[in-house]
Amino acid sequence: MKDRWLFIINPASADGKGGIKWKSVHQAMLKAGFDPVVWSSEYNGHIEQLVERACTEGFRKIASYGGDGSLNAAVNGLLVQRSCNPDEVLLAHYPSGTGNDWCRFFKVPNNPKDWVSMANNGLEFRQDLGIIDLMKKGKPAKHYFVNIAGVAYESQCAVLITEARKSSNLLQGKLFYDYIVFKGLLSFEVPELTLKYDGKVRKEKIFNLSVAICRHNGGGMLPAPYADPSDGMFDVTVFEDMPKWMVLKDYPKLRAGTIFKNPKITSFRTDKIEIIRTDRPDYIEADGEFVGMGPATFTTEKQALRVLVGEIPEEKVFPF
Repeated sequence: MKDRWLFIINPASADGKGGIKWKSVHQAMLKAGFDPVVWSSEYNGHIEQLVERACTEGFRKIASYGGDGSLNAAVNGLLVQRSCNPDEVLLAHYPSGTGNDWCRFFKVPNNPKDWVSMANNGLEFRQDLGIIDLMKKGKPAKHYFVNIAGVAYESQCAVLITEARKSSNLLQGKLFYDYIVFKGLLSFEVPELTLKYDGKVRKEKIFNLSVAICRHNGGGMLPAPYADPSDGMFDVTVFEDMPKWMVLKDYPKLRAGTIFKNPKITSFRTDKIEIIRTDRPDYIEADGEFVGMGPATFTTEKQALRVLVGEIPEEKVFPF
């Protein structure tokens, strides 16, 4: 089992289209000589359980199939199991979701033949792990992430995404996230947040805040265009309180990675940040999913995960 790939598929990804696509993906993989063991998740929380079972049964190459949330679930399953050290497992992901932002960053293909070629090449990368101490169902809990987490507007969008998935919304990819961004603006009230990091305390109204390991979210947005996923640091991007017309005007810059041309958008690096909303607990988002409530403390563990990638990301000089 150790050297054979296990695929855990999420048939509900991309509003059910991912599950339909899997049959053709699997057939193409078999034709290319790639014959993984395949398990299917059946309900929310099942991916985590299947990863735990996989580690117990001796699998050390585990791939998730679905959206960014499926990868997030696989990572959380890996971190809670006790059968092996997490770095004994090589993780991979096949993108079949709506955003696919982690795969976008690491150039992981969604063509079966190309994916099999990537697996055969075996290009590994050690990436950082994000850890969130937060509240779930009124109790202290931990949640892990590998891409970008956020609060304020970003977390409200995650809640809207969860609701939209329950409907018959047919939008996919960039269009889906554009729809969510503009819908959320209609009712959003900018919260006052307290940020504690590196001995500093900031209390101010913040429209949005991203805590980033990688660079992309929201189907190709770039809130952290200089993030380094292996330096043991978060790139924290702060969107100060701004009028909604400015959000709309600068939205193309978010997709182009030029958001820092707006003086109300700044960034800094830290390995730990505590975020508290003044008036009430706030939603917490991670890897595109609503994961719990604040107050929340974000910490990072340097190069804690072994992941299979298409390309090693190019380093960029952090300008701040």
